Amino acid sequence: MSANNFSNKPISILKNSSISDAIRMLLNTKVSRLVVVDNSKHVGIITEKDIGLFLFSETSIQGLDDIPITKIMKPIVFVDKEITPKESAKIMIEKGISSLAIGENGEVKGIFTKSDLTRFVADNFSGKKKVVDFMTHNYEFTHTAAPLYKVVRKMLEKKISRIIVKNQNEEAVGIISFRDLFRISIELGSEEDYSEFNITDTIRHGFLSKEGFGNISLARDIMTKGLITVKFNEDLTAACKILLENNVSGLVVLDGNNGISGIFSKTDVAKALVSV
Repeated sequence: MSANNFSNKPISILKNSSISDAIRMLLNTKVSRLVVVDNSKHVGIITEKDIGLFLFSETSIQGLDDIPITKIMKPIVFVDKEITPKESAKIMIEKGISSLAIGENGEVKGIFTKSDLTRFVADNFSGKKKVVDFMTHNYEFTHTAAPLYKVVRKMLEKKISRIIVKNQNEEAVGIISFRDLFRISIELGSEEDYSEFNITDTIRHGFLSKEGFGNISLARDIMTKGLITVKFNEDLTAACKILLENNVSGLVVLDGNNGISGIFSKTDVAKALVSV
């Protein structure tokens, strides 16, 4: 079975689009990547994580409506349509990427992502491995009362896409992802209380600045409440199905006492596939 059997048609964005255009498209389509098109040719790819790391570390005062996506888009990695899911997983891990393009001559026929890898594993590896065999044992957390700028700085320093939020009793009560940050930045940028900010300043400078809403907004204000969890001894395929059903890239792993023991992500799924 080839990766092509699990690939999907790409969602495209024009090369002359701005980063703010890309943010809105990612939120509206609920996808994690966009293929960049120029004169009917696919010329690059831009991901949710690429945008997040750029927005929250970039310090220019130039507005996001004026910054083209070409500033952060990356080359498309093409593979043959007959490549297997396992071979695809190996390439993704080696190159540190989350998707591969199936096609040729600059034309993307389909995109094969870590979500597609997860679907393949869910359908084919029942009863073979458990979550504990491949989970990431370390995880990062913050607290509900933490100012947003401190949360974002920690995510940047650790180069992570999500962070667990605990309350004052050290109980995990939510999670913050790049998608939450994108959403709140656009919402705050449109409210009258923040009329002194435009959307670009709100996104980039507000999150990291003590003067912006990064200081007056707290982790509890923007976190997604509740956690999507899986038991450490659960079957690998069951965890994959939970990821897919909830359209998330990571699960909180619980130990035998319902304490947090780590994270299980689609990257862990890729590593699992390579090892079996």
